[in-house]
Amino acid sequence: MKRATLVMALTLLMPQLALASIGKIAVLEGKATRAPEGGAPVDLAVGTEVELKDTLKVGPGGNLKLELNDGSQIALSEKAELYIDDAQFDGQDCKSFLGTLKSGALWTHVKKLLGGAKYEVKTERAVAGVRGTIFRIDADTLVKGAKTKARKPATVIRVVEGVVRVNPSAKIAKTLKGAAPKGGHVEVKGPQEVSADEWEKIFVQLQAGEAQAVGADLFEAAELDEKIKNDAFSKWLAKQGP
Repeated sequence: MKRATLVMALTLLMPQLALASIGKIAVLEGKATRAPEGGAPVDLAVGTEVELKDTLKVGPGGNLKLELNDGSQIALSEKAELYIDDAQFDGQDCKSFLGTLKSGALWTHVKKLLGGAKYEVKTERAVAGVRGTIFRIDADTLVKGAKTKARKPATVIRVVEGVVRVNPSAKIAKTLKGAAPKGGHVEVKGPQEVSADEWEKIFVQLQAGEAQAVGADLFEAAELDEKIKNDAFSKWLAKQGP
């Protein structure tokens, strides 16, 4: 009888453990929703807790800032959609974080990570990984390539502080051809087609003030229009302060 009671108690407790909070909404402008995996979206408010496998969506004209359990911050622009793939913490330290930005722009200030901890944000085109820094990533924007001059859709990563490692996503790696970008970790001498495995080893390390565009047949420093640098999201972030 005691064993059956214990099993029942653990069964009731497991969903609560699995859905532990990974942070909470610190700032909210406009409307935004949180949808648990397989569940219906509910409106967010300041103080709302966010859980693993949640999808956050920001409505038109809105912005939000999420504070993770370790003190790291994530801000989302209007029409942004972020899925929380993974988030593990050990007390006040982050062990791992992985988010998928499906649309819109994301800014993050990552608290310095310890040991083998990993913090990554990915899009359809790119993966940005850091250990402790401030950067912004736009999932899908038109940019003019520094080499080609043609405007193409790309994911753009901009570093505010620290260093960010940028890789093409597995999907984009299959389409990219040519040599590694200047500053890339691995050089592939061209002209020749580069295999997906080779591209997955290629990355660039961006310093503060640098930007990188990643898209089909595009893995290079981007010429960003002033209107992109000073858009509504940038102005909202500036109002929030450090």
